[in-house]
Amino acid sequence: MNKPIPKKIAKLVLAEGDTTAAYDMEKVIVSAAGGTPFTSKMIDNSDDVGKKIVDSLKLSGKAAFPQNAYPASKKWNQYFPRGAKGSTLTPKTDFVIGNDKISLKTGDAQLMSGGRNEATATFYVAAETSGTQLDKTVQELGKKMEDLLPSTDMRKLGIKGSKTDLQKAGKFAEVEILKKADDVHKTFKQDLRNLFSNNDAFANAFTYEAMTGKVKFDNSEGTADYFLVTDYSGNAQGHKVNNMTDAYVKKIAKQVKPDVKFKATQSTESQLKSPTNPKGKTGYYTFWSAVGLGVKMIVEEEVKNADLLTEGIFDVFKRAANKVINWFKNFFKKIKKIIGKSWEALIKFMGFEPEVEFNNNVKF
Repeated sequence: MNKPIPKKIAKLVLAEGDTTAAYDMEKVIVSAAGGTPFTSKMIDNSDDVGKKIVDSLKLSGKAAFPQNAYPASKKWNQYFPRGAKGSTLTPKTDFVIGNDKISLKTGDAQLMSGGRNEATATFYVAAETSGTQLDKTVQELGKKMEDLLPSTDMRKLGIKGSKTDLQKAGKFAEVEILKKADDVHKTFKQDLRNLFSNNDAFANAFTYEAMTGKVKFDNSEGTADYFLVTDYSGNAQGHKVNNMTDAYVKKIAKQVKPDVKFKATQSTESQLKSPTNPKGKTGYYTFWSAVGLGVKMIVEEEVKNADLLTEGIFDVFKRAANKVINWFKNFFKKIKKIIGKSWEALIKFMGFEPEVEFNNNVKF
C-alpha cells in the first residue's frame, strides 16, 4: 500500500508542477462533477477543492475522461509517411464535463513537443488557416523543416551514449549527423521565434492548433475547447476557446516560447537485464528533432488578476480583512497547540492584549 505523501513534501511537489499531482487534480475535478469518485492524498481537502472549482466556474453536466487516443484527420495524416501513430494521437482534452472538452493547466505547460512530422503538420496547418502560406518568411522556414532530424537509431552507426555522454567524452562534434542537426536547431529556433514575433496571424494560428488540436483531431472529442487554469487550492479561471482570434489564444501566443532540441530514447534488450541493469539498457539511443511550444503559466497571477477585474473595491477590502483575521486565528491555534491547555492562563498572567493592525490601502 502506498503511504500518503507528507504535506510539506506534497506542497513542494505541487509547487513544481509535478505531473502526478496534475493528474490527481484532473481526477479530483472529474469526481466533483459526477464522474468516478476520487479523493487525493496529495491535494489537501481535495473534495472541497474539486467542488469549489466546479461551482465557481459553473461547470454543468457529468464528467468523464476521454479515450487514450483519437484518429488524426486526413489533412493531418498527409504529413506522416504511414499515417500518424503512437503518442501523437494523445488527445488535447484531459476530461469532459457536459459539452466542454477541457484541457487542465496547473503550472508551466508544454502545448506541444513533436518530431519533424508533427511539427511540419502544425506548421503548414497554421500557415493555411492563418492565410500566411504565401508569406515569404513562412515559405522559407517551411523549407527548413526538412533539415530537422527524423528518428535516427544510432545502433546503425555503432555510436553509444546520450548527447550529454557524447559531449562529456568530447565526441559529440565528431558525430556528423548529430552535429549538423544541432546547428539546424539553433538557427531554426531563432527563425521560428522571429516569425512568432513579427507575424501575429501565424503565431495565433500555430498556438491555437497546438492548444486545441482542432484540425489534427477534426474537432472530435480529442479537440480541447475549454482551458481550465487553477492552483491547488481551487482558485480557478475558465477560458472557452472557439477561434484562433479569441483573446485568450492571443494572450497565450504572446507568452509561448518556441524551442527546437533533441529528444532521445535508449533501446533495451531483455537478454541484458540484470540486478544492476533491470531494464536491459543497451547504451544506444534513438535521436530525433523536436519542436516544442512551452508557456509559463503564472497560475496565481492569472487568478489574482481575474479576481480584481470581477470584484468591487468593497469585495477586495473584505477579502483582505478576512485574510488578516484568519491569519490571527491560525496563529493563536498554533500557540495553543504548542503551549497546551494552559495558554489562556499564560496570556492572562502576561497581561497580553492583542492589537490588530493592517494596511488597508488596497491596490488593484
